[in-house]
Amino acid sequence: MARQITDMMVRPRLFLAVVFLLVWVVGGWTGAATLRSSALRVEIDDATGQWRLSDERSGVTWPSEGMASPGRAAWLEGDFARAERGGENSVRLVKESGRAVTFALVHGGEALEIRYESADDATIRVLDDALTIAGDDDGYVIVPCREGLLVSADGDRVFKQTFGTSDYEGCHMNMLGLVKRGSALIVTWDDAYVFPELERAVPEGQAEGRKLTTTFEMRRSAKVLRLMPLGRGDWNDIARAYRQHAGQRGFAATLRQKIERDKHLERMVGASNAKLWTCLARRMNEDSTAEESVQVRWTFDEAARIAEHLHNDVKLDRCFFMMGGWTEGGYDCRHPDNLPANPECGGNEALADAVRRVQTLDYVACLHDNVQDMYRDAKSWDPGFIEKHRDGSLIAGGRWLGGRAYMVCAPKQLELAQRPQNLPAIRELFAPWSYFIDTTYAVGPRECFDPNHPIGRNDDIAWKIRLSDYARNVFGLFGSECGREWALPHSDFFEGLVGVSGRYYHNLKPEELGATVIPFFEMVYHDCQICYGKYGYRAEEAGEYIAHHVLCARPLHYHSFPDHLYWQSERRTEPETPTAPLACYTRSDGGWAEGMHPLDVFIKNTHEVLGPLHRVTAYDRLTQFDYLSDDRNVRRAVYGSGTDVTTVIVNFGAADAEVACELGGRTILPPWGFVVEGPRFVAFHAKRWSGTDYAQAALFTLQSADGKPLKESASFRVFHAFGSAALSWQGRTHEVRREEVIEQRVQ
Repeated sequence: MARQITDMMVRPRLFLAVVFLLVWVVGGWTGAATLRSSALRVEIDDATGQWRLSDERSGVTWPSEGMASPGRAAWLEGDFARAERGGENSVRLVKESGRAVTFALVHGGEALEIRYESADDATIRVLDDALTIAGDDDGYVIVPCREGLLVSADGDRVFKQTFGTSDYEGCHMNMLGLVKRGSALIVTWDDAYVFPELERAVPEGQAEGRKLTTTFEMRRSAKVLRLMPLGRGDWNDIARAYRQHAGQRGFAATLRQKIERDKHLERMVGASNAKLWTCLARRMNEDSTAEESVQVRWTFDEAARIAEHLHNDVKLDRCFFMMGGWTEGGYDCRHPDNLPANPECGGNEALADAVRRVQTLDYVACLHDNVQDMYRDAKSWDPGFIEKHRDGSLIAGGRWLGGRAYMVCAPKQLELAQRPQNLPAIRELFAPWSYFIDTTYAVGPRECFDPNHPIGRNDDIAWKIRLSDYARNVFGLFGSECGREWALPHSDFFEGLVGVSGRYYHNLKPEELGATVIPFFEMVYHDCQICYGKYGYRAEEAGEYIAHHVLCARPLHYHSFPDHLYWQSERRTEPETPTAPLACYTRSDGGWAEGMHPLDVFIKNTHEVLGPLHRVTAYDRLTQFDYLSDDRNVRRAVYGSGTDVTTVIVNFGAADAEVACELGGRTILPPWGFVVEGPRFVAFHAKRWSGTDYAQAALFTLQSADGKPLKESASFRVFHAFGSAALSWQGRTHEVRREEVIEQRVQ
């Protein structure tokens, strides 16, 4: 990796001087040592390598009882031959073979580093017995997979799951957070060959004995792990400590910094993502030798007209507008060759005009590309570009519209992108403000055994960073699929981190792990990146998905546009009040979008909440996250700090929930309902707010019109999506059918 994680976090109070003590039993080396600082104590047996770590601030030890092994591998079997002192803060245990394990206090005594020394690439498994959390420890593990997973130790689901570093649904940050008995611990690493594995054991027929075990499989170059106890703490403390680490390592590149680099990024703050995936859908057979079907879903002129419709008719103030399937073969066809833009949709001149028209609306136009997949019918087909197995055979990818794809090796991806007929020509012809290269961040780190361009997992990441930087320099703004921590300083947006197809994950099912989705990414990096979900979903089933986006304060993605000029084909003639809770955001009764196309109703209702919410929180982290109910269905997220905070409360339960709000007082939230309260923006989907009861839950937003806090503002805009038009504010009741700017006398 270009930016390796080599340091642990240093918390503010930890800058105080720490005195190391290396205590040798009975005044000399007698088989045991203790490494100690004000933060932690480590006891080590020199013969066996067994050890334990005690958190001096909380009194909790890892493991709780006994000692932990130094690891599991053939070369770790048997006793160590000798122990060597490395100054006052480390102990090195050495085998007869010369292989060794070093225990060292690092970063001012705040962390324990365990380093394995082996000349070969032998795989070792470590920490499993050290990090076991019993079911009665009131503990859990935080896994940074997409938004994040909270895996409780006392769950009743038996499972074993590997979360490989930077894999598709693996650890998207190089860390895990653990809590037991109210004491928090962070584990970090700096190598893509680390494979964390979680396992929950539930003894059959026993109420007791449940445990959650965390094991790290270290392959090839992976040799180092670091453990940092935090004292008393929870997920909030873990997030704060890890953010400090991220800042020190250069990962936490903020939106403000990125906007200084390219002002167009400011237009993406609060911008919904509209994406036409497949302007041209050409389906080829497996070998890419015969065309099976071809369909024009949108011409380039129609794409521009859709953007104009969203701007002029739906009144979306900000939009990130992306077009896929513009390349000469169509979507996922004939890569890596893009030009000319396919004639079926209008060709080069029509695409250039479409991009210009989109950007005239002050929307950010983006083109979708792919340099990882290569197809046999591409003009540039060359087996020399493809990743190889150890036996020299080509590594195949997925079967997509264009047939069977083959995986281009990472250094060759950059080479292809840099060809004059590729990214430079695209920039010259179409001049989009943004570019998207598919799969770059989504596909886990790769290996290639071609002797002309061999790479390992860490090399793959380093080359993808170079590709990101190159594309970013060419177009200005750049992003890719899913998103990874290492990509944050080299990109501006992620597609697919917040959710997939109306769900939290693509393949992973949290319920099978007895896990809860937690907005951990927002707690660490909300202020660093524009993030969206990906793929289409049904608006009629999106209640939970929208609730998730409200909690994460992220704009929504609209990836299921009907073909051609959709709004001309279907309109509602009567107001509709869906009865299914999951369909709640498709309502149009008595609101702004009444009578519009169903998709436009959904877009307007959700954009008016999520766009402004992101705009007021984009430069802040999620600083405090809490569950307000025992079943974890009612959740509160606080963005920002001091007096300028925005509080979000969401009901993920199947029944109404009553919560207390600063502005709205006693508030009743229906299933998938929410309330947002900040100084300049308020929104609610509620059955009661500010003393007004709604027979059918209503959705309103209030925004300051003059930039002052709502309580002090001389005017504010009210948007009404559905439900009763009555809104109570500051002791007055207003009737707002669609939207209205209300003047108020400020005392």
